[in-house]
Amino acid sequence: MINITKRIFYLDEIRALAILLIILVSTSKGFISNQSYQSALWILPSLFENIGNLGFQLFFMVSGALLLNKKCSIPDFLKNRFSKILIPLLFWIVVMIIFKILFMGHASNPKGIVNIILNEGDLWFMWTLIGLYLFLPVINSYINHYNTKGCEYFLAVWLFTLILVTFKMYPIKNVELRYFAGFMGYMVLGWYLSNKQFKSISDRSMMICGIIMFLISSAVALHFVFNSIKIGSPYKLSILPMLQATGIYLAIKYAADYSEKNQDSRSMRIYSFFKDTSLGKGIFSLSVCSYGIFLVHKFPIWIFEIIDKTLHIYSRNPFKWEPLMFIIVLLFSWGLILVLSKIPYLNKISATDF
Repeated sequence: MINITKRIFYLDEIRALAILLIILVSTSKGFISNQSYQSALWILPSLFENIGNLGFQLFFMVSGALLLNKKCSIPDFLKNRFSKILIPLLFWIVVMIIFKILFMGHASNPKGIVNIILNEGDLWFMWTLIGLYLFLPVINSYINHYNTKGCEYFLAVWLFTLILVTFKMYPIKNVELRYFAGFMGYMVLGWYLSNKQFKSISDRSMMICGIIMFLISSAVALHFVFNSIKIGSPYKLSILPMLQATGIYLAIKYAADYSEKNQDSRSMRIYSFFKDTSLGKGIFSLSVCSYGIFLVHKFPIWIFEIIDKTLHIYSRNPFKWEPLMFIIVLLFSWGLILVLSKIPYLNKISATDF
């Protein structure tokens, strides 16, 4: 059983938000491809897709905040992490393969199966996460030794690689930056933002800075989307999503810090509403179930894709249908994982101890 009293609530908030964003981007893709380009009906799902993709960055940041700077041997770390992710991952991959072959007409030969494993269900995220876990003990030792100063050096070089990607200048010939590039930077960033003390700046100011950073970077990102301006390849490793994700992280973290230090403030009453009521329990549950929800949320979306062949759901008004689809996918995935988590043996595939 997971002890709620030992958890950091703002990290649960961020992780709960991250899985909601990932469901949002998953439900948006079908509408984008079936609406007239730059039409009024195309704008909403395009906006949701851009914002929703931040869920992946936020997941990496929370993982870094929780896993880095720990005193743990490499065998213990790898055993603990992989025992929690591999059993549910392998189980749901098998189910995915069967579903895709039986109901969606995918090839059942080895090449077709490999294609499903590598390219379906947003599994790129899991393969990336596994690679990061393998390298995490190296970064963990580095941060144990150099602490926040070492983070600042790593993040400065990582930021440089993001800028290069943004302007399509990465990689620079004969300059080896691969060890700083990639999603590992988000893990380091998550730990840094959770542990760095900005003593000269108040919590309230940091919260406002986070909100402003998110709004401005999102406005720029959406301007590029709506005007077909392509930046970064891959876009997820360019500067704008980093600024958006950082803004969200700062806003949520420092809203929590400010509220807890100002017990009589209105912000504390709002924060308590999120933390100490049924809403807080829902956020906690969504956070605990987030990995399992990620693994199963594509199944109802694939069912919608099958239904779309006859009912043409994705050609309808996304202002009406996408919110409905989002709610159905969320409730189905969340409910399934909650039920599995209560059943002996099957709770291993619910991934609620992630």
